[in-house]
Amino acid sequence: MPIIVKQNQPVWLLIGIALVFAGYGGKDAVAPVDVEKQAWEDLRGEIRETVTDSARQAEVMQLVDVLVGDVKAFREVLSKRHERIRAMNADYNTTRAEFETFLKQINAEIQASQQRVSKTHRAFLAATTPEEWSQISKVRTKAMAATINTIQAI
Repeated sequence: MPIIVKQNQPVWLLIGIALVFAGYGGKDAVAPVDVEKQAWEDLRGEIRETVTDSARQAEVMQLVDVLVGDVKAFREVLSKRHERIRAMNADYNTTRAEFETFLKQINAEIQASQQRVSKTHRAFLAATTPEEWSQISKVRTKAMAATINTIQAI
């Protein structure tokens, strides 16, 4: 007996398969923020193993903590911009002047936050020797990549 395929049946079958895979795909997924936290912890562990001078190790660890705080503040400013722009777009009474004022103010905050991150990162680099840096650079790159992923998820 031949199988009768109705006109929309293959489409619904493909949609059903896609939904099943989409449902299972995110079942045990790790949140980008958790990946970022683990990457920073991995960097701290690598610093403990690599930087043998206890005074410099403490300095580098403190700079990592400051860098994490600076990145968190930067992410919060970006989230604030995203949420506020969404709210302003939803409000039909928002004037162009209000948009321009907000964007000017938030862009100044973003720029200041970026400068803090950059300054702390440069201090972090300066606190390590070239040999130490070559040991921790891969782990640092993973931490920064994870941070970028969480920022892009905003």
